[in-house]
Amino acid sequence: MLRTYIFNESKSNWIEEDQHLLLHDTCVILDEINKKIYIWNGPKCSKKKFKKGYELAEELISNYPDSKLQLIILKKDIPTNIENKLNSMLESTKKEERKSLLFSRLSTIRFYFIFLLGVIILPIISLVNLSLSLLWPVSNGNYEVSSMLYEMWINTSKILMIITLILFILNILIGIIELENQVIIFSIAGLIICIGLVIYLNFGIFLFLFQEDSTLTDYLISQQDIFSFLSLNLIAILIFEIPNIYKLVTFLKLYRKFIM
Repeated sequence: MLRTYIFNESKSNWIEEDQHLLLHDTCVILDEINKKIYIWNGPKCSKKKFKKGYELAEELISNYPDSKLQLIILKKDIPTNIENKLNSMLESTKKEERKSLLFSRLSTIRFYFIFLLGVIILPIISLVNLSLSLLWPVSNGNYEVSSMLYEMWINTSKILMIITLILFILNILIGIIELENQVIIFSIAGLIICIGLVIYLNFGIFLFLFQEDSTLTDYLISQQDIFSFLSLNLIAILIFEIPNIYKLVTFLKLYRKFIM
């Protein structure tokens, strides 16, 4: 019976995994029948990571001197059953990666995950902020808001969208580094929409036709205008939020063990 474990560098431990194996992984295969442990170093795995994994494996074996386990580094001559196991795990991962992402670096996996969360969460916060306008006092079908609150309301969402825009640029760079077309396409679409929203919000006091009786310090805005404004922002944000939420779900399914 063969049992396989992948080295988690951030936690400095071995995690049992018998389905998926990436080219930047360090993996050990335990042959319980023959009392042998084979250690495999992926072609994209760093020497530092492999050394840490190897030293930890040696340490674990030394803690069980009666087990008589033999640690073997896999090179060119790989036992058939071990080779078949490795190929099976690599092929299983390739099938899923074709449907999702294929990242070759642990750093880009983690950075993309953080940036992806940002481009999903920040626009939602922006929408919540804009929706606070529905709580403004209403008079004769118009919302009443002070000029100071109005400016803060617009600028908060504008800043959030600018940060989102920057995160999309970073995701495009990650997509280029990893040669991931889906990441690039989704990020470019989000970037274009964010630029449009920032330009739109930058109109400030010219976003609305203030109603009669408005003053320099207090604005009256038609409820219908606010509804239309919120609907436009919602639709624009949903255009890039939906594919990025889908991407987050598929990304977590494949790379959860590397970011948790």
